Amino acid sequence: MKKYIRIFTALLLGALFLIAQTAAAGESYTYTTVYPDGYNPPPNSKVVYLTFDDGPAKHTPQILKILEDHDVPATFFVVGNREHTHYMSDIVAKGHAIGLHSYDHDFDHIYRSKEAFLEDLIKIDEIVFSQTGVRSNIMRFPGGSSVTRGGAKSIMPQLKKEVASKGYQFFDWNCDSRDTMGIKSASVALSKIKTASESAGDIIIVLMHDTAEITVQYLPGVIEHFKTQGYDFLPLCPASPAIHHTW
Repeated sequence: MKKYIRIFTALLLGALFLIAQTAAAGESYTYTTVYPDGYNPPPNSKVVYLTFDDGPAKHTPQILKILEDHDVPATFFVVGNREHTHYMSDIVAKGHAIGLHSYDHDFDHIYRSKEAFLEDLIKIDEIVFSQTGVRSNIMRFPGGSSVTRGGAKSIMPQLKKEVASKGYQFFDWNCDSRDTMGIKSASVALSKIKTASESAGDIIIVLMHDTAEITVQYLPGVIEHFKTQGYDFLPLCPASPAIHHTW
């Protein structure tokens, strides 16, 4: 895994140099320019994708440091109307994937119509590009693709088709820490992940939140758990195995 990280870091630094030269001229780099195809899972491997929603937040730098200390990549699905959007550039610079989540994460607003959702998606796309020079083509629906709040259920089939037609791949999860669902103890959050992972199989996408302080406390245990279980750690890219929820 360290070999892959070194190769990826070298490619990333080169890509970031090119981004710095061209972004000012109005040219955009696609997600695959920065995150090359070499991050597809090796054959017959066990792979875990650590994902963080709803940031960047004040805890994001601590999470980035933990990931760096343990030499593992992750994926951050970001929100636009946050005071810490400048951490988006740190996410990319540290070699992690960045995905689109929402501009304002207001379910009643973004799920009131197909047009409202796509308008929100464009906003977060522009913020990610302005902060990083990256045009991300991975995303996660706020609440996941099985969400029913804010009228989402009635328009979700349309939204799935729309985002696919625009070149996006969306990702849900099959392992949830429930760290924003009233969990008060890091040990309980870690236990939730361990239990969920037992039935998740060889491809696991873990849902966590860098907006939650408790995530900083349990994340080292999560990494150690999956290393002990023999999983490779990869960031998500459009070709990654997509876990999609159903109602």
